[in-house]
Amino acid sequence: MYRRTKRESVMMRQRMSLSGPVTALLLLACLGMFIEFAVPLLLVPASAEETPDLASLAPEKVLSTLDLSRPGLAAVGKAEAAGDHGKALRALLQYYREKYPPAPTRDIAGASRKEADDIVNHIFQWGPYESADYGSEIRWDWDPRGDIEWVAAMYRFHWADPLAQAFAETGDPKYGQAFVEVTRDWIVKHPLEERDKAHYVYEHWEGFAWLDIQTGIRATRLCQAFPVMVHADAFTPEFLERFLASLYDHQVKTERYPMGKVHNKAVFEQRGFVNIAYTFPEFRDAPLWMALAMERQYEAFMAQVTPDGVQREWSGGYHTGVLRDAVEIMERMDAGDVSVPEDYRQRVRAMYDYMFGIATPELAYPMFGDTSRGIDKPAARSQCQLYSELIKATELFGDPKYAARATLDYARLPEQGCYAFRDAGMYALRDTWEPDQIYLALHCSPPAISGHDQPDNGTFELCAFGRWLMTDSGYYTYGHDPEEARAWHRRTRVHQTLTLDRKDTAVAGKSLLWHTEPELTVVAVENASYPDLTHRRTVFFVDNRFFVLLDEAIGNAHGCLDLHFQFAPGEITVDKDAGQIATAFDDVNVCVRKGASISATIEEEEGWFGWTYGKRVARPAVRFRHDNPAPAYFLTLIVPYTGVGAPVLTAVMDDGYLVGADKVSLTVQEPGKTYALGCDLKQQKAWYNR
Repeated sequence: MYRRTKRESVMMRQRMSLSGPVTALLLLACLGMFIEFAVPLLLVPASAEETPDLASLAPEKVLSTLDLSRPGLAAVGKAEAAGDHGKALRALLQYYREKYPPAPTRDIAGASRKEADDIVNHIFQWGPYESADYGSEIRWDWDPRGDIEWVAAMYRFHWADPLAQAFAETGDPKYGQAFVEVTRDWIVKHPLEERDKAHYVYEHWEGFAWLDIQTGIRATRLCQAFPVMVHADAFTPEFLERFLASLYDHQVKTERYPMGKVHNKAVFEQRGFVNIAYTFPEFRDAPLWMALAMERQYEAFMAQVTPDGVQREWSGGYHTGVLRDAVEIMERMDAGDVSVPEDYRQRVRAMYDYMFGIATPELAYPMFGDTSRGIDKPAARSQCQLYSELIKATELFGDPKYAARATLDYARLPEQGCYAFRDAGMYALRDTWEPDQIYLALHCSPPAISGHDQPDNGTFELCAFGRWLMTDSGYYTYGHDPEEARAWHRRTRVHQTLTLDRKDTAVAGKSLLWHTEPELTVVAVENASYPDLTHRRTVFFVDNRFFVLLDEAIGNAHGCLDLHFQFAPGEITVDKDAGQIATAFDDVNVCVRKGASISATIEEEEGWFGWTYGKRVARPAVRFRHDNPAPAYFLTLIVPYTGVGAPVLTAVMDDGYLVGADKVSLTVQEPGKTYALGCDLKQQKAWYNR
């Protein structure tokens, strides 16, 4: 844990109070025992008496919050002492313009330029929706597209980035004028005194304007825009005064009313808190804020990342977001000479290790939970989703393997290609590091710390020879149409796993076995899916060519057992007599075939593939329905191949097999070859003979 100096401890006790059984919570976090939603954390206000209602700082008082004895601020202090407030503000503006000299102009994409031009006219756009004209009088809480995420984006100042980019590129004063005008409008309309106000549509959304994530992201974007926008003519001494007063409000709100829970939002919040203290060290309380932020960040970060480096929402975008913020905070602390615990640094590195091991052939995440992925391949390797993150990891830790994964420097890549992150329940099986690798990612995790996971334990994604063949259903939306569109994509039965009576499963994943060697990798996982039924899935990756899935329904629950499979958008062929489904692409395909002794029927289902927010297409899906109730098992071959002729393989369990036994053995045959496979959960081993 981060330790305060004696002086910091005294100062913080004057402002903050510690509450709750922190030790127990952190122990639960380390063991992965999380409830469904965010877990309370350490630093929260103890009582209304110690944390009184907040009020926005009057702009004319902002100089009193600065340390005017700092180098460069002598002229400001002298003018203020002489009673010339206007002169002091002009000197302060000049100080900042010299501190942050104008950046060289740079080109931006045409779409960003158009977005900036629209913002000048109060036309805003977010996500997959058409833009909305807010008119001359901006109503910030307007919900023009019926999506809470749109409103949240407005309060996170997503519009500040394109304005800053356009101004940096062109120097056109209209962009600076728009930034000042829109920012001032928000500040005036959102005093801290009204921070508990509920939204007029989403009535449960109390205090939405000053929520932790809104406050943190907004603060960061203001800090990012400031070095550019401070050079705009519209950025007057009077606006600087109001701007700094608002930043001070952000700090006071976060200091006294932090999120105080184990969640990605707690990290995003602290990033904003740190960025203001780092970008504006002129605030007298900046050192205190930095020390406080390190303590809070340590608590929130370490509790929400597994020891093997996976953010506990099991969702790729949030993993990257928390990692980026954790790294930026670490770098800010290093620059500010604030001690960063070594185990914090190592947990950051573990997050990069997860990224290295789990990344898809095109350097993206498997689409588990609320994870997006581009539908088209990047035009260049450097445009891949995780390319820059892996390059950054090598810069931070001096290990060439991360950059080697990004650039495909095979000489610096390890021989091992298959990885298990057993604390998190995430696995990646691959035959090579080549872009046309056979790649299967498997997900079977303990409960997440938020609702960004899905009840789909045991599910997987498959890519082979440069083509996605079996993809996740995606999440499609967050706030828009949650009862229909989002709910459909979260159903267990639309994922590649087992269901009882097509009902959603519980989330209670457990790792049973991990074994990897050159010609055989085996992973066994288990999920307590229903009160009287546990789903155990064992995956054999054989000869770096094909997969055998043994799915066991262990228990005595009554009802229909279905094993679901979904395919990439396109045509499939279904041979019910042979118990086989195959895709029908011209170049690369996959065959899914039931074991020879399995008594099950094939039925087609509704399928959708949602690759990013608000975008989805129909795709084929099927289920194997077992003819018998639990206890029962499915045995399935999944064979990716090039061309249009599916290999002929069969699989059968060996004599004496019992559902739920620790030791299993099976045989796979193809013309001219026989594979004897097996594993022993008790002995923690697997075997392979050909």
